[in-house]
Amino acid sequence: MRVHVRLMVTREQILQGRALDLDLTAPATIADGLRTLARLDRSVVGPILTPGPDLGVRPGLALLLNGVNVLHSPQGLETPVSEGDNLSFIHGISGG
Repeated sequence: MRVHVRLMVTREQILQGRALDLDLTAPATIADGLRTLARLDRSVVGPILTPGPDLGVRPGLALLLNGVNVLHSPQGLETPVSEGDNLSFIHGISGG
């Protein structure tokens, strides 16, 4: 199954606006996608993913699955993904 990933974080990272596809074996979760992403491109560990055995999303970033922030969902990173889903990493937006 193919899941599309957009790395839309800013900062002085080379990752801004980059996109790639992950090939995952179904059934798969967002956590499976993060592990695959880290294996394919170690440059995402640190700026986007927290290092360590339990990869997570760096504080200050949002992770959207088809436009919905999964970091605030009950299943979080254990949310299932399906063929053609879109994962996007973006800076969290704050206002006042």
